[in-house]
Amino acid sequence: MTLLTTANTTDILVRVILIAGLWWVITEGRVDAWLVGLPAVALATLASVNLSAHASPRVSLVGLLGFVFLFLRKSISGGIDVARRTLTPKLNIQPGFRRFRLNLDDPAGRVLLIDCISLLPGTLAANLDADYLEVHMLDSREDPEPDLQRLEQAIARLFRLRLATDHA
Repeated sequence: MTLLTTANTTDILVRVILIAGLWWVITEGRVDAWLVGLPAVALATLASVNLSAHASPRVSLVGLLGFVFLFLRKSISGGIDVARRTLTPKLNIQPGFRRFRLNLDDPAGRVLLIDCISLLPGTLAANLDADYLEVHMLDSREDPEPDLQRLEQAIARLFRLRLATDHA
């Protein structure tokens, strides 16, 4: 019996949606890319289910919808922000770094958070040191913490996780 046959149908559907969504973003929505994309999504889903059977977080459908909405909204606003900053004659940037205390303890949640930080306007995950994430910013005069917290909360809802808010 393979792990695919024992996987929850909802989990498989969620994985297909996430992987297909990532393929759509990577290919910039090109329809002709689905000739390669459909088999790639199927194989990636199969690999995802088989590789994560031991530590698979439960995915919330409501959390998934919220995460996808946040993902799309921040992708668009982040792209517009970077274009606005870098294409104006007066380069309106002041690069720098900030440390952010992670409240997600789950490894899968942390990986997704780190992968998604570049969606936020002018930010990029630069380094992970235990519970602290170093974030590179195009404009260090701005505070990325509210956006980082919203992203972390959306990922926690997606995987039905609790955030560790008490760091002793």
